Amino acid sequence: MADEDSDNFSELSYDFFDEDLNDDGTKDNESDISVSPLSTPDNSPENSSSSEEESDDEDLAWRSVLRKPVNKTFSESVGATFTLDAGQNELDFFMRFFSEDMIKLLVTETNKYAEQCQETKPDRNWKDVEMEEMKAFLGIHVYLSIVQLPSYTLAWSQQWPFGSPSIPNIMTRSRFELLSKYLHCNDVTQNPPRRTPGHDKLCHIRPVLDYVLNKCVENYQPHCEQSVDEGMIAYKGRLSFKQYLPAKPTKFGIKVWERASPRNGYCHEFQIYTGKVDREKTEEGLGERVVKDLTRKIINKGHHIYMDNFFSSPKLFSSLFKEDLYCCGTVRGNRKGMPEGIKSCKLKNHGEYKIMQKNELCATAWKDKKMVFYLSTNCDPNEKITVQRKQKDGSKKDVPCPIIGQQYNKFMFGVDRADQLRMQYSTCRKSKKWWKYLLWFLFDICVVNAFICMKESVNHVIKTKKGREVARTQLSFRMQLSRQLIGTYRGSRKRKSKSNIDPSGLAHWPVKHQKRGRCKQCAIDKKRHDVFIQCKQCAVFLCIDNNCFEKWHSK
Repeated sequence: MADEDSDNFSELSYDFFDEDLNDDGTKDNESDISVSPLSTPDNSPENSSSSEEESDDEDLAWRSVLRKPVNKTFSESVGATFTLDAGQNELDFFMRFFSEDMIKLLVTETNKYAEQCQETKPDRNWKDVEMEEMKAFLGIHVYLSIVQLPSYTLAWSQQWPFGSPSIPNIMTRSRFELLSKYLHCNDVTQNPPRRTPGHDKLCHIRPVLDYVLNKCVENYQPHCEQSVDEGMIAYKGRLSFKQYLPAKPTKFGIKVWERASPRNGYCHEFQIYTGKVDREKTEEGLGERVVKDLTRKIINKGHHIYMDNFFSSPKLFSSLFKEDLYCCGTVRGNRKGMPEGIKSCKLKNHGEYKIMQKNELCATAWKDKKMVFYLSTNCDPNEKITVQRKQKDGSKKDVPCPIIGQQYNKFMFGVDRADQLRMQYSTCRKSKKWWKYLLWFLFDICVVNAFICMKESVNHVIKTKKGREVARTQLSFRMQLSRQLIGTYRGSRKRKSKSNIDPSGLAHWPVKHQKRGRCKQCAIDKKRHDVFIQCKQCAVFLCIDNNCFEKWHSK
């Protein structure tokens, strides 16, 4: 059994100043998005002079006179939008995100897909799955996420001490493998062919994807601070929209854009990246489009959005400011719209920084170990702090730092915290089907979000006998959820081992055989004894002198 976890996660380090940044603040291999070749500029005097005038006007708008941006005060209520009584358990919270309707959908589509397969390749072992059996199947997956084994088959192993004493009594291994084989979420025969209008790359998982996304949004009111970042679902098989991100811990897989809360790791919205819409053209403004999609439902409420330099741009920050969304993040020094005074500044001393402002938008260049560039519409540029940096001799030195650096490090890790919670006990099992990785990704999001809601519920506070509050852990939540999903379901075996004891006691007689054979009971006792005596009904050789005949028929 896995050791009990603690949800007091150590604060994630976001000392991005140690990253391998170029002199202009960009990161190598930042994203898999390709950049189309720049068109040849028109060198005519008229176009050249007009572009220079626009550039000069843009730079004149940036000033060194600094003032605090005026932000709308955040006054929205935060937390779960539903309240459950103290008598309701982990399964009730989970059902708020993955309801009975979703389980019915899995049952219906699994039976339909199995029926379609029977037409081409009959399987005499298959029988239709029912609701209780599907719940038990999901419960076993939650169990396997806690008791993590090199191979799931070890849960049914009869070799002591590797096998589980309970799982074989709930469902046989062959039945578990059959359900895994025929598991389905949607009828893909209704999906138009590839490269035709209306084709959905995520058709296999679409009903579950849309349902879970809506439930994540409606079940929780977000905190003021939100972070937007990319995550990865590990997958190395063949897939048209599989991504390679060398800077990520998970280098190959399916990319997911996420918006999550740095306060607790709740995942509010997500978007699966399926590649370019037009295969012939590179999508322009991808980062800007993603941020706007993920924040569309929280505009005009005064939220603060944190993002990294893949998404940040002066144009995006100015646009979101008009919708009362205030942003903060690192930015690439050569990003379009950045002031020339920031892009070209050469800072030599450790801790030196320069800030320029245009309306409510502040651009900052700070010299840490390398040059770091920031954009913000929610930080006071006049506020100064110091941070500690370790020197070569091991001592620590106070270094001046703009307040935006502290804010970014404090609230940027929401998506990483959500991924940390999700992958701590992953229910995903190895599969040849790419969409099953997405299914278990959605299932884990439901489990983690349900756990966060129950942890914050005032009616479900855990207290000791002395009245001291104890933090609820994801381990205990998953243990209870697994039991409640399995419930009282017990699948019957197809064949039961026959007993050697004859009810009438008359059919088992020793007879002499023409050839000699090894005693079966002696073989069990790690001995070798060849005899001519054989049981007439069992058709096995047994000793009479060593009481093997009696021992064999007594078990």
